[in-house]
Amino acid sequence: MLRLARISSTGSPARCLLKRTLQISYAATRPYTLSTIAVSPKSSAFQLQSIRSYGSKKKGGKKSKKEEEEDVEQFPPDRDPVDMDKMNQRMQAQVEWFTSELRSMRAGRANPGILSRVRVNFKGGSAMLSDLALVTVKDAHTLLVIPNNPDEQEAIEASIRNAGLGLNPRADKNAVLVPVPKTTKESREKLIKDLAGTAEKVRVHIRKHRQDAMKQLKAAVKAGLPKDESKTWEKSVQTETDKHIHQVDELLKAKSREIERG
Repeated sequence: MLRLARISSTGSPARCLLKRTLQISYAATRPYTLSTIAVSPKSSAFQLQSIRSYGSKKKGGKKSKKEEEEDVEQFPPDRDPVDMDKMNQRMQAQVEWFTSELRSMRAGRANPGILSRVRVNFKGGSAMLSDLALVTVKDAHTLLVIPNNPDEQEAIEASIRNAGLGLNPRADKNAVLVPVPKTTKESREKLIKDLAGTAEKVRVHIRKHRQDAMKQLKAAVKAGLPKDESKTWEKSVQTETDKHIHQVDELLKAKSREIERG
């Protein structure tokens, strides 16, 4: 800021003194310099006076680290940042679904699980085969289906044939025999490949539940959960994830060996 002032003194105008004042102001938190230059008509000499001063500290300035820590909202100590039970249930549901898929997969040997998804249509409605009959293994390549009600034998036979399993059942007295044909090398290789693809889909779903849990942890940290506690929870989530993926891997290995034996 520049100010120009004319000051009169006693005597003639020739003795008037022209006074210029140059004031440079900095931010309130920095020092500023006030300089005064006086010029006299009788002398070409310059007189420079400098005064160094400090402004007052600006209110509402940057807070200290301690103050910032005090302002951080504390995460409720009685609240879990991640619902581990819910996460485990969802992961386990994926493992159980995969187990069910393996049971219904035909591997060249008689297995009651092959018929676990067969629904029987009969006059007046429909029901799962497991609710209407007992399914057992007669030999390595034959299933024996014994209806609870002999009157439903024909409907059971037709439903198995039309279930899209490639099976050709036949009636045998009050039961139904279901031959399970042997698989070829090519069909076994294809079956194992398809099985590996299904297993990977299950792993993806399990990892998705892990990602959901990690998002919950991230939100909890923003809400005040200490980072060291967050790391502990993160390890727990990863441990449960690894456990369920290991179960999928073991189921895959066991079923693949079964298929290879034919």
